[in-house]
Amino acid sequence: MIKRLLQNLRTFRRKEDGVATIEFVFWFPIFIMTTYSAVEVGIGAFNQANLERALDETIRDVRLNNLEKYTSNVQDGWTHTLLKEIVCDKAAVVSDCREMLALELTRVDPFVGNTLDPNAFCVDTPTSIRQNQVFQPGASDELMIVRACLEVKPLWWGTTLGVIARQNPNGIYELHATTVFVYEPT
Repeated sequence: MIKRLLQNLRTFRRKEDGVATIEFVFWFPIFIMTTYSAVEVGIGAFNQANLERALDETIRDVRLNNLEKYTSNVQDGWTHTLLKEIVCDKAAVVSDCREMLALELTRVDPFVGNTLDPNAFCVDTPTSIRQNQVFQPGASDELMIVRACLEVKPLWWGTTLGVIARQNPNGIYELHATTVFVYEPT
């Protein structure tokens, strides 16, 4: 009885049937995680490029004083809400853009240099870090810096970006875009 049991055990050990199944079970999760991570990073790169393109096109319209096509009351000047609406319209693919986008607009003295806060203002920036949002519409021939911050939720929590986003309390990651322009005289 014991001899037969040992013989069956040796035969089972020497057989190689089903070995591919064991290898598949070990490697399949790694391949799936790599694939999902690649898709997530690709979508993040697409959102980043889309945000930068939308911000550049919007600032081009601001620079050329071409905002009449977006609103009828341009006499009030360009407000945070107006620029945010234009950027979100141009970046139509980005989800929850109107709720998750924040813009900063600051005048810069070209002889002094950049005076921007290194921490970008985002929708969820705690008040202990930033008391108020900086949005100072400039006048003609002033050098302006525009910084956009878009908060994005990852598609899958098990991917690399999902793990990074889970380290934040609200589970999102930020995309930033910055551009500089001189407001042309009218």
